[in-house]
Amino acid sequence: MKSRVSVDELEAIVRNRICAACTKRTAEGVCGTQDPGNCEMFRLFPLVAQAILATESEELEPYLRAIEENVCSVCIDQTLDGTCSRRGGDCALSRHLPQVVEAIEQATGRSFRRGALASEPPRIGG
Repeated sequence: MKSRVSVDELEAIVRNRICAACTKRTAEGVCGTQDPGNCEMFRLFPLVAQAILATESEELEPYLRAIEENVCSVCIDQTLDGTCSRRGGDCALSRHLPQVVEAIEQATGRSFRRGALASEPPRIGG
């Protein structure tokens, strides 16, 4: 059964799950990035949520494609040739995409099985 959850509610759920485990979080529990408001995960979160909600799969690859097409394509960090120096490393969305998909799918009552992922899932753009 799919439930109606607002984008703000989804963002709060993802923040609770991802930020708590983020490697950039300080010992005091605050975001350790130079500009927390510029985190690519949340700067473009409405597009992230829309791309994930428009995709339905038990595999990660369709979600990766949806993020690349709908989020990366408008991100200021992506160059005109489609490359991004932050993907796979410094990009929070790239690092945490499986967990983000899982959180959104669970919050909306859909059935993404993270266990179906390989131990090292493919990264956005990789």
